[in-house]
Order: sequence, then C-alpha cells, then structure tokens
Amino acid sequence: MKNTFKQIAIATSLCGALVLSTASFAEDNNSDHHQDSSGKHHQQMSDKNLAKLSRKLGLTESQQADIKALKSEEQANMQTLKPAMKTFREQVKTLMLADSFDEQAFIELQASNQDVFAQMALIKAKSKFAMKSVLTKEQLEKFRSMKHKRSRR
Repeated sequence: MKNTFKQIAIATSLCGALVLSTASFAEDNNSDHHQDSSGKHHQQMSDKNLAKLSRKLGLTESQQADIKALKSEEQANMQTLKPAMKTFREQVKTLMLADSFDEQAFIELQASNQDVFAQMALIKAKSKFAMKSVLTKEQLEKFRSMKHKRSRR
C-alpha cells in the first residue's frame, strides 16, 4: 500500500514538473519590456544580497561602499561584452530553429566565442578576488562557511 502511494506521488510530481517546465518555455522571449525589467530586478536582488551580506558579516560602511564600487565596475566591464553575448544567443536561437541539429555548427559557434566567455570569466574572477580582499580575516572565514553551507543544499 505504501509503495503504491509513493509511486503515485512520484508520478504525479513528475507530471506536474513536466507541465510547469513546458509552460515556462512558452513565454514570449521577444518582449523588450521583459528584458528591461529583468535588469532592474537583478539590480534589486544585488542590493538585497549586499544588505544580507552586510548584516551577516557585519560589514562597515566603507566595506559596503567598496563592494558596491567593485560590483558597479564589474557591471560596467560586463556591459562591454553584452553585444557579443546577444549576438551569440541570437545565433544559438537560429541554430535551434532549424529542422535538424547541426552539431558542427554549434561547436564552431561555441569555439568562435571562447574569447568572450574567457573575458567574462576573468571579469568575474577579478571581482570576486577584489571583494575578498575588502573583507577581514574573520569576515572571510564566515563568508567561506556561508558559501559552504549554501553549496551543500
């Protein structure tokens, strides 16, 4: 009896997940309003995350200002790569709209954009390293433990 109930519960949850995942793909991706609002939402989340980080680590106002400056510098550097990433995404969409998947074309597209991906990774790594240099040793240890707890979930 219990096994049957478990099997029914698993099947129901899988079906629900499939229905919800296909519904999420059905949204209109051409909406410029959606793209604009997502940038604002990301900024709000960044402010929320900074406030949470400040509270949990006990950041001073100067540390908060330094981290905000680092984040804005990172965003400015990423903005320079935004047109290249937009072009890449459009090319991937074009490949995905084809009747059959052209694996070689996708590999070539991915390879031709490796410099952009490497630049993005470098910007993110520099920003993370600079942020860690703002923290004291105690704050850095607490930050690492917070990160470890988050990764275990």
